[in-house]
Amino acid sequence: MSGFSEDMPFFDEPNARPVAPSGLAARAMAARSGHNNAPDYLNGLNPEQRLAVETTEGPVLVLAGAGTGKTRVLTTRIAHILATRRAYPREILAVTFTNKAAREMKQRIGLLIGEGNVEGMPWLGTFHSIGVKLLRRHAELAGLKSDFTILDTDDVVRLIKQIIQAEGLDDKRWPAKQFAQMIDSWKNKGLGPADIPEGDARAFANGKGRELYKAYQE
Repeated sequence: MSGFSEDMPFFDEPNARPVAPSGLAARAMAARSGHNNAPDYLNGLNPEQRLAVETTEGPVLVLAGAGTGKTRVLTTRIAHILATRRAYPREILAVTFTNKAAREMKQRIGLLIGEGNVEGMPWLGTFHSIGVKLLRRHAELAGLKSDFTILDTDDVVRLIKQIIQAEGLDDKRWPAKQFAQMIDSWKNKGLGPADIPEGDARAFANGKGRELYKAYQE
C-alpha cells in the first residue's frame, strides 16, 4: 500500500472519514518530514521487532514465544502504518482470539495514536465479532436474515435435546451434548447435512444423525 486513496474499497465504511493521526503518531509524522530521528513509538524495540514494524510491503510472519513482545510488534506496526499514511483506520484488519486481547490491542494503539482514532477501526476485534459483523452486513449471501440470533453452548444443547425428544428418541441414551459436539465437528469441516459421511450419519440415534442435523439447521 502507498498513500491514501478514496478509491480503496477494502472493508470500507460507507460514511467513514479519514482520521488525522494525533499524539505520538502526529509527532512521528513531523519527525519523518523534519529530520531522521526515529518516531517515539519505535523506541524500545529491538532490531528484529523494528524490522517487522517497518516492513509494510508484503507479508510478515513473526514467530516468537510467550512474553516476547508479539502484541507490541503488532500494535506498533498498526500505529506505524497509520502514522505514515499507508492506510485509513477503517482499512486495517486486526484479528484476535479473545475479547481480552482485542481490548488490550485497542488500548495499546490508543496510547500511540490517540483514543479517538482507535474508534475509527471497525475491523479490530475477535474473529467472532468480525465474522458476525460481516455476516450481518452480507446476510443474504449466506442465506441468513440480518437480524439472526447467535446461540451459546447451552442454547445449542437445549435445542438439540428438544429435537431428539421430538423424534421420539431417548435423550439419555442419545445425549444432546454428544450430538452438539458432532455438529460442531461437521460445521468446522464445512459439512452440511447432505455432506456428512454415511458412517457419521449412522453413528448417532440409530442412523438418524443426518435427519437430526437437518432439523437443527432448520
